[in-house]
Amino acid sequence: MQKTEKSTLIISSMHRSGSSLTASILQSAGLHIGRKLMEGTDYNTKGYLENLDFYEFHKQVLQSQGIDGDGWTLQEKIYIEENFQEKAKEIIAKNSISGSWGWKEPRTTLFLDFWAELLPNAKFILIYRSPWEVVDSLYSWQDEIFKSQPELAVKSWLHYNQKIIDFYNHAANNCLLINIQTIISNQEAFIEKINQKFKTNLNNPAVNVYDPSLFNNRVSTESHRPTIIDYYFPEAIEMYQELEARAWNPEDEIPDFSWQELIKSSPYRIWAFQDWMNLSNLEKQNKILLAELEKYKNQYEQSQLELTEAKSKLIETGDELEKNVTQLDATETKLLESQKQLQNTEKILEETQDKLEKLQEIETQFEQTENELATAKSQLNQTQTELRECQSTLEETESELKKSQETEKGFIQIKSQLNQTQAELGQYQSQLHQTQEELEQFIYKLQQTESLHQKSQSQLEKTAELLEKSNLENKQTKVELGQTKQNLYESANKLLTYKYQLHQTQEEWEKSQYQFQETEKLIQESHSQLQQTKALLTEFQTQLHQTDEERENKQMQLQETQAVLQEVQTQWRKTEVLLQQSQSQQQNLQKELVKTKSELEKLQYQQAILSNSKSEGKTEYKLLIWEAWYAYQNNNLAEMQERLQKSLKYTENSRTEIVMDWLDSFANFSQTKGIEFDSEKLTNSEEWQKLMKRTMKIQNKVLVGSDK
Repeated sequence: MQKTEKSTLIISSMHRSGSSLTASILQSAGLHIGRKLMEGTDYNTKGYLENLDFYEFHKQVLQSQGIDGDGWTLQEKIYIEENFQEKAKEIIAKNSISGSWGWKEPRTTLFLDFWAELLPNAKFILIYRSPWEVVDSLYSWQDEIFKSQPELAVKSWLHYNQKIIDFYNHAANNCLLINIQTIISNQEAFIEKINQKFKTNLNNPAVNVYDPSLFNNRVSTESHRPTIIDYYFPEAIEMYQELEARAWNPEDEIPDFSWQELIKSSPYRIWAFQDWMNLSNLEKQNKILLAELEKYKNQYEQSQLELTEAKSKLIETGDELEKNVTQLDATETKLLESQKQLQNTEKILEETQDKLEKLQEIETQFEQTENELATAKSQLNQTQTELRECQSTLEETESELKKSQETEKGFIQIKSQLNQTQAELGQYQSQLHQTQEELEQFIYKLQQTESLHQKSQSQLEKTAELLEKSNLENKQTKVELGQTKQNLYESANKLLTYKYQLHQTQEEWEKSQYQFQETEKLIQESHSQLQQTKALLTEFQTQLHQTDEERENKQMQLQETQAVLQEVQTQWRKTEVLLQQSQSQQQNLQKELVKTKSELEKLQYQQAILSNSKSEGKTEYKLLIWEAWYAYQNNNLAEMQERLQKSLKYTENSRTEIVMDWLDSFANFSQTKGIEFDSEKLTNSEEWQKLMKRTMKIQNKVLVGSDK
């Protein structure tokens, strides 16, 4: 069976250039990037996905050379000691456990040649990102080194990406150079390109790997950041253009160079003041946040006090509840004892009832005995009666015996009868004696039964008293139990109320704590932005100082120019005065010219009229109409009215004919001059209306005079 060759993909880039996102995409596609990975932080909540073996190795190598362990160095060559080379081989053996494996660690960029030598078949994903976005992300990271050396962020970007370009120049076949934005926009095509170029077998990436909220592109819309980098570090823009030109893009996608439109020829002065204003706004927001933080702290302390009070109340309620429970236990004990007494009383009552039933049976037997005794008494009485009869018979017999001792035979017979009677009497006496004994026994039993009955009655009365007493105690115990239950119920309600208040207080405390944490985050972000803005403000202040010097030089030049300008203005004013004089003379000449032209036209028209007219009055009439038209053309309607009214003296036509002649003459004069004549405007004018009224009045007077 043929053994599948392992493929190694090494992800390399400048810090904050999207290598974590790239590693996450490749991991979801099946690339093993290590088991011991760096966990996420507030700046990268999903995790950095950096293999800690390579991370610690790079830091140790850098620190062994006296270089910052985070990789903020501009040193061209970094020497790797032999013991580190052996350690690197051990790390490779430890991590190359999968068919497709690799790692992501930005410091790898400083050791590309070293790893390429150890892993000659390894393939490299070289990622880059625009310098302004990387710088903004580094500033947001709030590393101490950038607070003291803010320009180091751009210099590090240049150094790392120069390393990428140098390595790509001699190992292009084993490299894929790509912009992180291209990866984001074309994740599946990115994996396909890796499979195609490096003969790997990665799967399609997961669709939910990229989270836009964790990848900030806001600087791309703020034009002055790229302009500042171009102004102070033009080599960074040139390098970015080179990377864009050489990087891979999908075949159907045109590289995006729209970022070039963001770069201006030089920084605008307003940016410094804008950042100054932003800094002031941030300081103001910081103060507001601090005030809110103080407010939340006070609320937190108040909540703590309320929580403490609630806890103390809860403890008191618990104590009261324990007391109530103790009382309830005691009451329950009493109740149990009362129940036991009640049970004992019930048993005694049952026994008494049994005895009573027995007593009733004895009474029944006693009644039966009394009945039997009565029967025996009646029998005894009967026997006594018979005995008396027998005695009387005996006495009679003895008297008869005494009287008649006639014969011995009769005497013997009587004697036998007497013996028989005596025997019967003995039997009766024996029966009587037996009956008396039985009667005495019954009487004794009756006395015993009555004694037992009296004792039972006494016990029954005592039992009834005990039962009544037990019932009273039971009722009292039930009342106490009900009261205790009521107290317990009230205590339970109080406990629930305190628990609810405690729960609310805890929720408010948690909410306050969450708001407190959020406020602290906002303060940290504001502080970060404040530091960035201060750094930018320092740069802009320096630039502003330079601009002020340039402005002073320009002001001096401006003053010189203004002096020259004042001389020119003085000459210009003189020229202007001469020009005004010339214009005034020209206007006068134009007026005279117009007047002369008018006189000339008038003379020409007069000559034409004279040549065609034989009457002097008619000539004057036509001349006045021409003068009226000329005044109308010059918008002198008052003169027009005067000329037309004056022309009435030189014609004998009717007023209607005269008016029509005026309008026809105005139209002809205008047509001759090529001017459009608006008869409606003329007839609607105030002067024409007055003229018509006056003309009609004159005509009416003439008509009235002729009638007379």
